[in-house]
Amino acid sequence: MLNLHTGRFVLRPMCAADAIWIAREIANPLVHCWLSTVPNPYDVTDSAWFIERFAENPGFKVVQDAGNPLGIISIERASSFDAARSHTPELGYWLAKHAWGRGVMSEAAQAMVDWFFETGRGDVIASGWIAGNTRSAHVLAKLGFRRTGETVMRYAHFHGKEVPIERVTLTKDHWQCAKPG
Repeated sequence: MLNLHTGRFVLRPMCAADAIWIAREIANPLVHCWLSTVPNPYDVTDSAWFIERFAENPGFKVVQDAGNPLGIISIERASSFDAARSHTPELGYWLAKHAWGRGVMSEAAQAMVDWFFETGRGDVIASGWIAGNTRSAHVLAKLGFRRTGETVMRYAHFHGKEVPIERVTLTKDHWQCAKPG
């Protein structure tokens, strides 16, 4: 399956060996608190199930730096993992705490967005963040996502309740206009 390359990172398909580090990193409360769809507690059984379900899907990638996995990124129709949500393809991601603040996700997400639009997979991508997650808000703004003005409530297992999700979208036309060169 296809790897994507950025200036510093490789985005590669997931494999069974990823289950241990995924479980370890998501179990970190500083990471887990910003994720709405993953179970709490989260362990290797959960990450093995996730990998088994999505490893063959080209829209799910491990972000890797010199052989070290840093996080997961995906663009997928929400219906494949959450039937209550829109059928618009959605960008989702998370990074291990040690990878924060280095521009990793901005670079990885740009590669995924480029791949999505360049391969004709759709004309719009949705995304969002749990209210208060300024890091995700910044990543999405840098990519050109625009606020929809909609805040939706979504159950977050870590919090044990619904939390507000700020919604944004990026259209293919806006992506083409914003691309350098």
